[in-house]
Amino acid sequence: MESLTARVFRSFIRHFVSLSCIQRAPSGEERSFVFSGFVVAVEPQWLFVTAGHIVKEVRQALSSGYTFDRWRLDDQTAGNAFRGFAVPIAFDFDEWLVVEDDALGLDYAALPLRDLYRRALAAGGLQPLTSSTWGDHVSEHDHWLLVGIPKESVIFDGIRTIAARVVMAPLSPCEDPMEAGKKAANQFYAKLHDDEDGIVVDINGMSGGPIFGLKYVDGKLKYQVIGVQSGWYQSKRIITACPFSSFGQALRNLIEEVKQSLGISGKTY
Repeated sequence: MESLTARVFRSFIRHFVSLSCIQRAPSGEERSFVFSGFVVAVEPQWLFVTAGHIVKEVRQALSSGYTFDRWRLDDQTAGNAFRGFAVPIAFDFDEWLVVEDDALGLDYAALPLRDLYRRALAAGGLQPLTSSTWGDHVSEHDHWLLVGIPKESVIFDGIRTIAARVVMAPLSPCEDPMEAGKKAANQFYAKLHDDEDGIVVDINGMSGGPIFGLKYVDGKLKYQVIGVQSGWYQSKRIITACPFSSFGQALRNLIEEVKQSLGISGKTY
């Protein structure tokens, strides 16, 4: 019989998508990057959600002479059976919606997915998180879990193949770290469980990954996305997260305004 952990993981990864690329330094050296994220639906639009500092760091690297190419959305965890091929995308800063302020702890980014990308992801088995699965961290939950790709697990063959490991890390809510300061007004915090098996040693690279809250309701385990992983205090094994509910509502309001201004109904744009 399939274990509870396996069933939960299989449910979560239907919504998980990674964004990958190859970075080329001015010296010519190439490195691979894989960023964690997930897809939500704000009808009629699908959006890829991740941490805002990721987009900021790409922009800073470009200004320092680095270049990026081979951008891909990888939905293999959702069941993509297309021989491991990910979905190529054109990276355009103008298409991103970014709310990022390190001093205040705001760290969100969303990319409205073009219809071509949405269709490709849907064909691969991906399912977006709809508003019925949006929650908040202040509600009572039985478990918290973070899903993402640790940087330490990423392998690039130097030619064309990028491999990485998606993990599900249990969390326990905790108090604000003293170092958080003003950030505590816009973030919540959780302790990463000790990992005796060494599966998650360092969560660097998991920024942008979804944090899920689980709760038993009438004997059934229900889940909601409650946050976007932003950073962590490594020595204390405390992760920082930005609440998803407020960002989700802001996305919904923005898309409704765009729909009304363009007279759009029932179409992606």
